[in-house]
Amino acid sequence: MAIKGGKEDLELRGEGEHVRLIIPQRLRGKDLRLESGGFLEKTSGILKDASVVVDLKGSGWDRGDILSIVESILLPAGASVLSWSPEEEDVRSWMKREGFALYCSGTEEKARIQQHRLLAESLVIEESLRSGRKIDHDGDIMILGNVNEGAEVFAGRSVVVVGRLRGLAHAGLTGPEEAFIVSGQFEASQVRIGDRISYMDEHCTWWGKTVSMKVVGGSIVVREIVP
Repeated sequence: MAIKGGKEDLELRGEGEHVRLIIPQRLRGKDLRLESGGFLEKTSGILKDASVVVDLKGSGWDRGDILSIVESILLPAGASVLSWSPEEEDVRSWMKREGFALYCSGTEEKARIQQHRLLAESLVIEESLRSGRKIDHDGDIMILGNVNEGAEVFAGRSVVVVGRLRGLAHAGLTGPEEAFIVSGQFEASQVRIGDRISYMDEHCTWWGKTVSMKVVGGSIVVREIVP
C-alpha cells in the first residue's frame, strides 16, 4: 500500500504492523495544515489508532517543524508516533539528544515495536492545566499549553509540555529508563522521573528556558534546548 498525491508530496506506506509517513524536504518550514487536508481525507481510516514511523527527508528539520507535523497530521488523524527517521545526521543527532524515539533497522526496531504494543497510547491535552487539575496516564502525555502551579501530571512514560511548566510533572512511573520531560518554558520547583526527584528554583541557569530532562547515571540531568 502506498498513498500519495504527486511528486514530493506526503506519502503513506504500509509496513506490516505499522505505517510509514514520508514528509518531503519541500514541506520543511511550511504550515503543513495547507498541505495536509486532502491527504488526511484519503488516509484518515488508515492512520486512526495507527503506529507511525515518520520519515523526514532532506536536511534542516527543527523543533517547530516537528510540532507542525504533530499538530497538522498526527493529532487530527488520531495516530501515535512509533519512531522518527530523519535522513540528515545533524537532525538525528539533536533529536536523539532530546529524547525522541529514533528508528533503527533490524532486531532493535522489532523490539521497539513489540514494546510499543504493550504500552498505552499517548494522551494529548489540547489546553492548559489550571491549579488543582490532575492528569494520570500510563503512556506518554503531551500538553499543548501550560501546566500552571498547583496542577499535576503523572505519566507512565514521558511528559512534553509545549508551553510553561510551573506545576508538578512526574514521568517514568512505569518506564523510567526511557522516560523524559520536555518543557517549552521551565519554571517548576521540582520534577520527578521514576523514583528520582530534582528540586529547582529561579537561580537555576535553565529557569525560564526550553529544556529536556532524563535520568542519566542515577540522577536527573537537565539540558537546555537551544533554538
